[in-house]
Amino acid sequence: MDDKRIRLEDLKRETPFSVPDDYFDKLPQMIQSRIVSEPARKPLIGWSWQRSAALVSAMSLIFVLVWFTVPERQGALGEEPLANISDASIVAYLQEQDMSYDDLSEHSTVQKAFDADSTMMNYLDDLDSHFIRQQILDFDLKETI
Repeated sequence: MDDKRIRLEDLKRETPFSVPDDYFDKLPQMIQSRIVSEPARKPLIGWSWQRSAALVSAMSLIFVLVWFTVPERQGALGEEPLANISDASIVAYLQEQDMSYDDLSEHSTVQKAFDADSTMMNYLDDLDSHFIRQQILDFDLKETI
């Protein structure tokens, strides 16, 4: 093989392509003429008073539904909410609801209240001694069964 090196100085300096006169001046006009101009598109949804009225009425309906369905928050009841209610009214309410002392004793709040000796003594002071004996006997009978 012949080991000939190509030197740049030995190459001919001629351009293989030719450009017509004023080609680059006319190029933008030629491109623009080939592009098909599309008509301006209308927006899909336009403004109309019917749509505006429907939107206002729908938003009003949503507001009214939210206003009536969201419950109001109740503020704090204060230190002693039942202090102004008489014991007789509370007992009458419990009897109307068909609740007994046994039903109340299942609640942890009532059990904590009876943990204090003074509360238990105040409760027992109002009861008849015969009633207390009867309750103890009934409780003992339930335990033996």
